[in-house]
Amino acid sequence: MAIIKFIRKFFFLINVLFGLYSLLVYQLVYAADIKHWLGGFLMMTYPMVLAGHLFFAFSWIVVKSRKAFLSLALFFLSYSIFDRTIKLFPPDVKPRQDFTFSVLSYNLMYGDYHGFVTGTDKNTGTSQYNVLDTLTADIRCLQELYNSQNYKEFDLINKLSKRNEYYVYMHSNPGNDKGEGSVGLAIFSRFPIINKKEQYWPPNNNGILAADIVINSDTIRVMNVQLKSMGIRVRKMLKNNNIDKEETRNVLSKLKRGFEERAVQVDLVEEWIKESPYPVMLVGDLNELPYGYAYGRFRKNLSNAFETNGFGFGFTYHKLPGFLRIDNQFYDERSIQNIDFATLSEIPFSDHYPIKGWYLLK
Repeated sequence: MAIIKFIRKFFFLINVLFGLYSLLVYQLVYAADIKHWLGGFLMMTYPMVLAGHLFFAFSWIVVKSRKAFLSLALFFLSYSIFDRTIKLFPPDVKPRQDFTFSVLSYNLMYGDYHGFVTGTDKNTGTSQYNVLDTLTADIRCLQELYNSQNYKEFDLINKLSKRNEYYVYMHSNPGNDKGEGSVGLAIFSRFPIINKKEQYWPPNNNGILAADIVINSDTIRVMNVQLKSMGIRVRKMLKNNNIDKEETRNVLSKLKRGFEERAVQVDLVEEWIKESPYPVMLVGDLNELPYGYAYGRFRKNLSNAFETNGFGFGFTYHKLPGFLRIDNQFYDERSIQNIDFATLSEIPFSDHYPIKGWYLLK
């Protein structure tokens, strides 16, 4: 009996220490005011914190102990960011009400251009080219777009501008104004674009591309972003079903560098948002979970369409590990209302799923 009491006391001590750690993680996620890379690692553990509380609560319930209330209370303490994780109730099933404009965001993964030209993967580029006919929207924001007139499947600027005649794009090659070669970011619009602003971050074709778009008699600023990649390549870490220690160390180093670089990039994006003379829409690939510094900072000034009208987990990255939501659409709810939102998970022709939102100008 003495041993059982000791085990229970020790287990409860671990439970309390874990609870204190979870409060630290909650504070970091709620406040989003710590840009240090260590804070980034701690915020990434938020889903594991929730799972830990459920584990402790279940363990105490099994032995019929009231100590379960501690973990249950700490679990429900995070209710205010549940919407970042999962939307339990689907949007209203009534017919979609009138909207002013729709926005599509899609990371194309370059259509696997290398695989296409070498013949190892013709399907990705061809499928993307065909599906872009059905992925219609008034404003289309694309990341990792590769344009080449040498192949019909990659002559995307000519193709997309037939329905969205106004467009701006940001090349990875300075001075390349004809759209030939690698294009980091692009915005295609059915409405007139009156101004363009861009910031390119080599070497991964990340950056910010902003366009001031006139919709009827109003103007909004659409910012298409792709922040520094997390650098996670799970397949490289797992060799012959074993963990590659060297590759794991490389991933941790890449994650650290990613946290540091994204923090600087986020500060610049925030400046652009605050300086904008028009209501802002911020869409694209944050390369970060909804509990990270980037999401938290943007969420301070803008609303998130998934949180408003999404359903389920809304995962947007479908390669390993396959449970990440890193693509987002933010909007200024003072001037813009989100009517509906969808993650188009039936379209698998990239490592990202497209996301689409419908909006009403107030």
